[in-house]
Formats: sequence, structure tokens, C-alpha cells
Amino acid sequence: MATSTTTAGLALPSSRPAYGGWRPRLARFLLRDSTLGYLFLLPAILIILGMVAYPFLNAIIMTFQQKTAGAPGRWIGLANYRELLHSDVFLRTVWNTAVYTGLGVALKFLVGLSMALVLNQERWANNAFRTFLLIPWAIPTVITALNWRWIYDDASGLINNILMRFDLVSESISWLSDPKLAMLSVIVVVVWQGTPFFTMSFLAGLQSIPKELYEAAEIDGATMLQQFWYVTIPRLRPIFITAIMLSAIWTSASVNFVYILTNGGPADRTQIFPTLSYNLALGGAQRLGMGATVSLFFFPVLVCGIVLLTRRMLRDKEE
Repeated sequence: MATSTTTAGLALPSSRPAYGGWRPRLARFLLRDSTLGYLFLLPAILIILGMVAYPFLNAIIMTFQQKTAGAPGRWIGLANYRELLHSDVFLRTVWNTAVYTGLGVALKFLVGLSMALVLNQERWANNAFRTFLLIPWAIPTVITALNWRWIYDDASGLINNILMRFDLVSESISWLSDPKLAMLSVIVVVVWQGTPFFTMSFLAGLQSIPKELYEAAEIDGATMLQQFWYVTIPRLRPIFITAIMLSAIWTSASVNFVYILTNGGPADRTQIFPTLSYNLALGGAQRLGMGATVSLFFFPVLVCGIVLLTRRMLRDKEE
């Protein structure tokens, strides 16, 4: 027991309790930096567990079931996976997704880089052009898709009306119904909407390159093409990699454009992973297990893209 000393030298019991017990230890534990950090992260962890981890685990379990909306699932093992791997529609979807993503990202990259190089030059009303450039990216995706569906319309579409008014075609073109034109028509919309992201990213990178580097290269006798290859490209390479990976993830995972414009048709020529999963799970078939299986096949691709992007961004931060 703690004691106190009086002026007479006698040891008397102290009224203050000894330093111990569970309350001080609890206070010290709660005041630790690590404990406070976990407490601040707790709401985010609960949200991730409730809205990401649980639905994901439930989707994995659903891939082993024959399940429809409003009915209990029946365990069927790997039957959904076997059916998909032997399905011509699924194999075509894999090819369509690769073409849709690869061609769309490549065209956005080339057009975005070209526009960034043009806008990087000092010209009259450059700020106005940059503002107009952001309009396609600022418009909501659904509105963009609906507008382009009208532009492509067979009877009253803008493109067909212009072509027929100037006698460039004798009859209207079925842009979204022709198996040979449907995929390209959808990709045009994707490029139109996504190019501003590339342009503004590349333009910001171009404006951060010191002009002294170009002046030194010009003094050394480098041509414009050599300056672009040996000065511009190396400086923009980190931005190239980040923009391409981000755009590839967004393009391959987006369902809006394909669903609104063609819904995977005609004859599954524009069917991609997100639309196939949606149509199987929530379409007429109502096969939730099969829809989850399609999504799970596509999930590793997205994970690889996210991991590569994260590693690239962390590496740039360290450098």
C-alpha cells in the first residue's frame, strides 16, 4: 500500500491509490499509435467486409450452385465451369472482350497523344479548346450511349441522314445491327468518350517537361522526330503506363456502352464479359450461378491489372 510521510516522520496510509489496475493499462493501450490507427480504420474495415468481402465470398459459393432469383440454390459442383468452357458464346466473349479492350485503349492512346501534342503548342483560344475537350468525358455514360444510339439509328440517325442527303449511300446503314460493323461502332463511342482522359493526362505530362531539354536537343542537331522519340517519350513513359492500365480496367469492366447500344448483339458479336454476366444473371434466364461464374472468370484479369497499376504507382512514388 502506498504511504505518505508526515512532518513528524510517521508513515501514514496515503489517500492516493497505487498506480496499477486495469484502467491505466486500458488507457495506455488505447493511446498507442497502432491502436488509434486500427480504431480509425475500423469503420472502413467493416464496410469492406460487409460490402466487398461477404458478397465476393457469396458469389464464389454461388458459382457451384444452380440458382435462380428467389429460389434456394442447388449444389452442382463444377458444372457451371464445364458448361462455360464448352460454350461457343463464352469463347466468343473472351475474344470480343480482348478486341474491344485492346482496340479501344489503343485508339484512345493514339488520338489522345495526338491531341495533346497539338494543344501543347501556343495557339489562339487553346484554353477554350481544352474546355471543349472535356465535354465527352464529363457527360454521364448513359446519356452518351443514348445519344450515340440515336446517331447510329437506321431510320432517323444523324449519320445516315447526312450520308443519304449528300447521296453518299443509297440506303441506310445498320451500324449496330450489322455483325461486321457493330463492334467497330461501339468502339468508336468508347474512344470518343475516353479520349479526353488520355489527352489531359498527356498534356499535363508534356507541360512538365523542361523546355531546356528541347533547346539542348535542337542545338545538338536533333530533328523534331528525334526530339519526340528521345526527349518526349522517355519523360511520358510513366504516364503512358498508368493511363493505359487504368483505361484497360475501366473499358473492360464497363457494361453501359455495350448494354445500351447492342446488348451484346447481333449474334453475340459485341458480347463482352460484363454484359454476358448481366444477361445470364438478370436477363431472361435468371441464372445467378452462371452469371457469377462468368464474373469469376473475368475477376483474375482485373486483379492482375489492379496489382500492376498499384505497383507502378508505388514505384513512381518511391522514385
